[in-house]
Amino acid sequence: MRYRIAPDVVWMADDGEVRLYDGHSGEFQTLNSTGAELWLLVSEGNPADAAGIASQMAQRYAAEDTGQAAVVVRDVREFLDTLAGQGLLLTDTADMADMTDVADDLAPSGPAGPSA
Repeated sequence: MRYRIAPDVVWMADDGEVRLYDGHSGEFQTLNSTGAELWLLVSEGNPADAAGIASQMAQRYAAEDTGQAAVVVRDVREFLDTLAGQGLLLTDTADMADMTDVADDLAPSGPAGPSA
């Protein structure tokens, strides 16, 4: 599942925090340094999928401890899901289908295509 910042969210990174304003709800929120780090990873879009972000965070904070790495992965996914539940992040579950469609469009077909 891929994440992206909702279009009605205005945000600013400053002093290790991220300050958010949700234009839809009218609420302000401040993310601590860890939350800010996750938000910035989503904003960069690389990787903006839960597995990629969780993997990066596990490498940074628990590379030597697989048990702790599992906790980091779980916590990252829960945090991203919470932000999505609040409408601050949007999820794109259609990305894989879109990628398949693009691959199908690029694949040769008909007589010029590969033969079996």
